[in-house]
Amino acid sequence: MRVKLYIILLAFATVAAAQTVPIITIDGAINPVSSKYIIRNIEDAEDENAPCIVILLDTPGGLMSSTEDLTRAIMASNIPVVVYVYPQGGRAASAGVFITYSADIAAMTPGTRIGAAHPVSMMGGAGKADSSAAMMEKVANDAVANVRSIAKQRGRNDEWPEKAIHDSESITENEALEMNVIDLIAVDVDDLLEKLDGFAYGPEKADTLELSHPRSDERPMTSVEDFLFTLLNPNVAYLLMMLGIVGIYLELQNPGGILPGVVGVIALLLALYVFQILPFNYVGIAFIILAIGLFVAEALTVTFGLLTTGGVVSMLAGSFLLTSGNPSLFTISWEVIIPTVAVMSLIIIFVLFKAVQAVVSKPVSGRDGMVGEHGIVAEKAVSGSSNFYINIHGELWAATGEELKPGMEVVVESVEGNKLRIKKV
Repeated sequence: MRVKLYIILLAFATVAAAQTVPIITIDGAINPVSSKYIIRNIEDAEDENAPCIVILLDTPGGLMSSTEDLTRAIMASNIPVVVYVYPQGGRAASAGVFITYSADIAAMTPGTRIGAAHPVSMMGGAGKADSSAAMMEKVANDAVANVRSIAKQRGRNDEWPEKAIHDSESITENEALEMNVIDLIAVDVDDLLEKLDGFAYGPEKADTLELSHPRSDERPMTSVEDFLFTLLNPNVAYLLMMLGIVGIYLELQNPGGILPGVVGVIALLLALYVFQILPFNYVGIAFIILAIGLFVAEALTVTFGLLTTGGVVSMLAGSFLLTSGNPSLFTISWEVIIPTVAVMSLIIIFVLFKAVQAVVSKPVSGRDGMVGEHGIVAEKAVSGSSNFYINIHGELWAATGEELKPGMEVVVESVEGNKLRIKKV
């Protein structure tokens, strides 16, 4: 009994002594959402007095403005920040180089790589990036100075980043460790936490990280952060923009539908939110605005497809130009553009066809709908006159016509006031 009690007390003591290590994951581009997600968790870890925080990093790059915000927060952190390039096959490319260098402790798992940090028009702010050679050279030189400054503060190789930025050089985890780009290699998170216990870090290796029975605590993005992170994808933003345009077009074609208009406006606003963050081409925007104008004009005037055709061509051109010149990370895939424009065109053409059909088709109700209807002469309204009552669909209508007799089959020629003009079949 005493042995069991001792084991239980020992287990409780071990749990109480265990240190919780927050684990956050970035799998994708570095943008305002992912940057704020990391910064928020660093601040929370500081408030909790956590021994350190681990960032699992797998990124193809990101916006320079978001990267700078993130590296500043990591450098200013009151607790050690560990950046771990993970899982196998992962990479710390472009912005990932800056983030890895800014960490107190940088680690990689086998089968990963780091490098290819040359900036390519990724300055954000609604297409303000200047892709001219002179401007990009200035941006590259500034990036080199920035990462070198970080490297000296962290005691890391301050020469290799220049190759990563100017020559887009990438290296493996073993090369990175040998070149003093990272501090250690770990197989997985548990191996990393084990190796971090007692690990000396800093320029002079004067600081030591003490982890007593570390317990990892994964902290994923909130639902709102996850939603916004998904939105900050050029392909998703483009699909939302197309949905918005179609929704507004349907609302203009069928006023009072409400749902298409509401969905369209919401989708368009979400798309605008994304494109005011991601870089885009103003010429592409101009073509898309022109397409919207042509669709609206078609809905209001009905030119039997001429304006719609121009709108589809303009939309296709604008879609390809919208992110032209951007790195692949911020480019809309042609595999998304082609089917999206095709489906949107089919929807608009179908709605347009129905609208034109409604304009040219014969009325089927009211007085105008009586033209062409057949009936039977019932009786004369006044003896000796050409006024009659005719039976059409079981209803008696006042009518006038020549050489008619009761029982004769007639057809309606026109409607004159409240009287039908008829003739015999």
